This record gives sequence, structure tokens and C-alpha cells, in this order.
Amino acid sequence: MYYFKVMSAAKPFSIKTFWIILLMASFVINQEKEAVNIYRVEEVGRLKIFAKNDHIYPVTIEVDFDLKNLTSSRDLPFTGVLKPAANENILDLVFAKGADGWNYKATFKYYMGSIFAKHNDEFTYRLPFKTGKSYKLSQGFYGAHSHQGDLKYALDFDLGIGDEVYAARDGLVVALEDKNDRGGPLKKFMKYANFITIMHKDGTFADYSHLMNKGVTVEIGQKIKKGQLIGFSGATGFATGPHLHFAVKKAKKGGGYISVPVKFATKDGIAELQEGQSYIGF
Repeated sequence: MYYFKVMSAAKPFSIKTFWIILLMASFVINQEKEAVNIYRVEEVGRLKIFAKNDHIYPVTIEVDFDLKNLTSSRDLPFTGVLKPAANENILDLVFAKGADGWNYKATFKYYMGSIFAKHNDEFTYRLPFKTGKSYKLSQGFYGAHSHQGDLKYALDFDLGIGDEVYAARDGLVVALEDKNDRGGPLKKFMKYANFITIMHKDGTFADYSHLMNKGVTVEIGQKIKKGQLIGFSGATGFATGPHLHFAVKKAKKGGGYISVPVKFATKDGIAELQEGQSYIGF
């Protein structure tokens, strides 16, 4: 999930104006408009470039400039991370001495999460279903059906429609969808998946996907505890049948995500789950 935009601007140095907005980018999540803004403030001899993140999660930004009669205070292209609710001066564009004017073309992209996040490999996850219930892991790491490439560390549990889904780790709800009622074995159904995305303390995210219609019991911005009921399983989106798709992921440079391997507490100890095996909620 990312946004990309190209903008340009030009001004003679003789006009002394307080400029605020340079770039604005926004996208819609769950019909709520969110925005990351990049803007400039003109000072004597330079343009100060600021970035503002209004999201409740960090974002990675990638900014580049094609400059004329300006030099950047940082190497370009610039890649950085904005914390939630951050407003930072990310770089300055300095006017060339003796020039009559300046201009630039800027490219700007941002996406959810920090590319510098590091998963806590020592953390032990809770099985994401009800204590005492047993479910088969129908597709594990490197699953032949759909767990390849960036999704190679995803897990599918064979929960039925309406079965309870529990948080595997503490975190913050940053995205969700529960209005869809369509699903099927073709990739064209992918956009119809109901899901919950929870951000963890280490900057990674957990996806709980294919939830039933109206099957989400939490809200965006809600803090979640490990073992808390968060929704109900279903078969929405790209799915051959009812199941819970679970994956822990981190942002990758350029946009998108890469899944990371995780371990769970089971009745037989801490383990990396194996495809085809059944596990009891613990």
C-alpha cells in the first residue's frame, strides 16, 4: 500500500513569500481519508522541506528532486521514516549564489511501515484461535498453493465460518475491512478479503485475513492484548474455502511487504508450525 506523485515548482528569488504546501499525498483506508504531507517553508537562502505524517503508524517516505539552481543538504534520493504524528524537517534546498531563479521537479512516494523495522525473533506468538480448540495447519511456510515469494512465511489454519479469531500478540489496530461478502479460488477475488492488520511494538504487522462479513470486533486505533477476541473467520477474498490466513510482515523498500518467520507456544513447547499438523489452542 503506497502512494506516488510527481510535482514541480519554480520561483524567482526576488519574491519573498511564506510558502507552505509543496506536495500532498493521500490514500483511503476503510473510507477514512488519511494523508502524508510534504511542504516547504522559504527562508533566506534556502527552502526548508518538511514532512508530516498524520497516520497512527509510521510511514517510509522516498523523495527525489530534479534541481536547477538549488542544492540539497542531503544525498538524493532521500529515504526516511516518519513516526506517527511526526512533523519533521527532512532536508533543505539551498539557493545557488548569484542565480536569478530556481526550479525543481519532485517525486514523492510513501507507504505504511518502517523498512528499518526488525522483528523480535525471540517473541513467542499465541495460536490465533480459541483455547482448547484444535485446528489443522492447511498451508504452512513455503506452501505450494499461495505461500511463495514475499508471502513464504504465511500460515493458513482451517477455521470454519464464524470460528473465533484471537490476537497472537499485543499491538495496535491500524487497518481493517469487514464489509465484503465475496470469495473464491481466483485471484480476482483478492480485493474482497476482510481482514485486520495489527502493528506490533517492533514495527512489524500481523494480518488476519479471510474474515467473515461483519466479522471484525475491533476498531482502527484500538490497542489489542495477546489472546483478545478480534473477529470471526470466513472465506472472503482469494480463498478456496473457509480458513484463517495469518502472516507477520514488515515493510520493504519500494513499497509492499515481506513476511517473517514466527514461532508459537503449543502444548508440546515453542515450535515453528508444520503444514498438515493439527494444533490445540494454548
